Amino acid sequence: MAPTIRLPHLFAPVAAVALSLGPQAAPGADETDAAEQKSEEAEGFEWTLESLFDEDETLMGPSARSMAFSHDGKYAAYLWRPFAERRHGSDLWIFDVEKGEAKRVTSVSVMEPFQKRAAKVAEDRLKKHDESEGKADKAKSEGSWGELEDAMKGKSPEDEIEVGRKTIVDTVGEKDADDEDAPRYGGIQGFVWAPTANEMLISSSGDIYRHVIGDDEELVRLTRTRTAEREVQYLPDGSGYTSLVDGALVRVRFGDHLVDQLDPELPGGLTMRSYALSPDGKRIVFVASSGSIYRGGSRTVDIATYRDRFMKVRTVPRTVSDDPVAKVESAVFLHELPTGDSEVGRLIKVYERTSSGPRDVLQLPDWAPDSSSVTFSVFDQATSQVHILEADFEKDEPEEESRSEDTESADEEGAESPADGKDEEDELPGTGELEEREARIVHRFLHTGGPNTPRMIEPRYLADSRRIALITEQTGFRHVHVLDPVYETLVPMTHGRYEVYPLGLNEARTHMFMEATKEDSACLDIYALEFDTGELARLTERRGVHSSAAVSDDGAHVLAIHAAFGSPRELVHVANAKDTTAITDSHPERTTEILAAQPELFAYENRAGQEIRGFVFTPEQFGAPKLQEGETRPLLVYVYGGPLGTRKSVVEGTVQSSAYQFAQYMTREHGWVTATIDPRGQSGYGALFEKANFEQVGKPQVEDLVDGVRYLVEAHGADADRVAIHGWSFGGFQTQMCMYTEPEVFKCGIAGAGPTEWENYNSWYSTGTIGSSREGETDLGKYSLLPLAKGLEGKLLLVHGMEDSNVLYQDTVRVYAELLDAGKEALVELFVDPTGGHGLGGHVKSLGRFRKYEEFLLRANR
Repeated sequence: MAPTIRLPHLFAPVAAVALSLGPQAAPGADETDAAEQKSEEAEGFEWTLESLFDEDETLMGPSARSMAFSHDGKYAAYLWRPFAERRHGSDLWIFDVEKGEAKRVTSVSVMEPFQKRAAKVAEDRLKKHDESEGKADKAKSEGSWGELEDAMKGKSPEDEIEVGRKTIVDTVGEKDADDEDAPRYGGIQGFVWAPTANEMLISSSGDIYRHVIGDDEELVRLTRTRTAEREVQYLPDGSGYTSLVDGALVRVRFGDHLVDQLDPELPGGLTMRSYALSPDGKRIVFVASSGSIYRGGSRTVDIATYRDRFMKVRTVPRTVSDDPVAKVESAVFLHELPTGDSEVGRLIKVYERTSSGPRDVLQLPDWAPDSSSVTFSVFDQATSQVHILEADFEKDEPEEESRSEDTESADEEGAESPADGKDEEDELPGTGELEEREARIVHRFLHTGGPNTPRMIEPRYLADSRRIALITEQTGFRHVHVLDPVYETLVPMTHGRYEVYPLGLNEARTHMFMEATKEDSACLDIYALEFDTGELARLTERRGVHSSAAVSDDGAHVLAIHAAFGSPRELVHVANAKDTTAITDSHPERTTEILAAQPELFAYENRAGQEIRGFVFTPEQFGAPKLQEGETRPLLVYVYGGPLGTRKSVVEGTVQSSAYQFAQYMTREHGWVTATIDPRGQSGYGALFEKANFEQVGKPQVEDLVDGVRYLVEAHGADADRVAIHGWSFGGFQTQMCMYTEPEVFKCGIAGAGPTEWENYNSWYSTGTIGSSREGETDLGKYSLLPLAKGLEGKLLLVHGMEDSNVLYQDTVRVYAELLDAGKEALVELFVDPTGGHGLGGHVKSLGRFRKYEEFLLRANR
């Protein structure tokens, strides 16, 4: 998912010419020493597939998530679990900004009194400790429970028992870390900071807890219900909270016994889906719908499973491009919350629509700081129109009207009803006379950019409650613009050949914090944009990718996940843009050995004059002698090639198993040149690239990959007669297209789980990425690879999981049959996972997959 502006509630991708990448900052002495140390460690690592893809030893630990600062910036919170706890859920941690220290708030022992699930985990760990460890001193000598004795020093006998038990319960031993049959701790799902104090609401297993910083007491449980509370938001003054409970919006004030239901009765079977409180706490805006455009179809497909004695069939839903568009009704409402003893608040419907396609967008509106109006954006897939709308909540309230006779009669009947029940005709709290008033369109434009951008537009009011900040691709890249509805002007605040992904506004709404690829398309840094001056300040100076970031209101502190080549993903604290300190330690020691290598970034110009990015491993990087004149090396190219949010392959610090680990292995052990290329079609390089597939899927990528091969032959001594290509999912499709249409360039290929027939793929992706389609017509059939398969001349390995419900296994079976019919049986091989899904993982694990890859490549690319 692309980074978006966060709302204050829970839960909430011709000959080539080399181009210079520009100078890069030289590493400091500490960084140089660290790199040399990692290089020495790597020299001692056994570079085998068994070591790289050991199924019994996980390489990467879980990353932190949901970072957020307190209202005063003194603290930051995040969810994380150490490497040993990777099988379990994440816990809440609090980072003291001034002290630079992190403290764990929740754990199994903390949640055990509240949750049966946590209690079972505690019981299981105590049992394992008693069975295998026996005594604490023995545990310490064996290293499994090393914290226990230290934790009990200086404690009374009673305290020793409690501290000892807590340590055991919260410690994951080796028998628990990978024991899939043992109980699993669910952890914490979300949290939200209070707007006026250093406290927070925490969500775990559907219930809400309250935690006050500095309070020595345990968590205070606020709810215990069978139905999960979601969309939890503090009241603007911090006196309580609101949440959605089974479709009902309730308000609770701390210390008050009253649970106040606020949602009004809605017409036409509409249900509230999301909401936002106004800054003054007196009103809400919400989006309601009659269903989901993603679940509206009736089509199903059958998937064969071979897990039992006889084959069985599993049926899964599937909505494809020629299916009818689900007729989902959606609407935006403004609602004045009831006050005092009143059960009636104004309800105004300001917008309504019927879905036109699976990529329609109707976003939750944003309140103006003065609580007078809301703004939101709408994207209509059928017309490609984007509308920016505003709706006012009238400042002059209408005269209070007396209730109708029917309402009064219902109230009287309700008063006489039994005390232990509610009459069906009683008026529900928050129900008022429905008013209808159309939101006005303050800006409109035709979206001709990438398919993923409309969901990122998210208009937000600035401090004056008039101007609106939003993201558009009207300049060719995702950039911040400011709309002034009074003058109908749209002014770009950022510009250039880079992407911007907003994180949010400061409290005063004078600055926007954002992630951007301004310094290098392979990197991601954090910036603060001042709207009045247009100044763009860089808040992270260390090279690499800074993602999922949170920024303190003054911009002085950043918490982000940082990754770079040679430095795996960790949560870091960045102070004043320069000082970067790691907060988490998420990975086993051997990870640094495997990730020590730093591939070389490169760029070349394609036949259309555009810059294409990639990275490459060469044997020289690992001590091999330079090529002599006339010598060449086999080439292996990895590609994905399709649009996917903001994600791409050529990024600093990637540990993708094919692009990085297996590529490095083939270079080290077999002397191949291995490269990863992001052709047109990938996300993260602007509108032109992301929309490149529409009505010509795969063609721009083939051109760019052919140009890339020519560049690598010239610049890195690759052998033009020994070129292999591979990819997965969209990359599996792209690999096949290259093999079928450019057989003189690509001599062998490995295509994993490729959607060879786009009319069979899900309509959300295909209709926004591949081409338009009509109901009842398989218009996307013209992009099938079946007619092209006869062009195969090199060796091709088709790989697929037979239980794949994303890209159907039948796609690979049909193209395999087409190749057999074309007399290509000597060229094509089929490698299937009988119980695998889209990423395999059934009978075929990563080690088995890459063993097959190695054998095939060494045999086929000679």
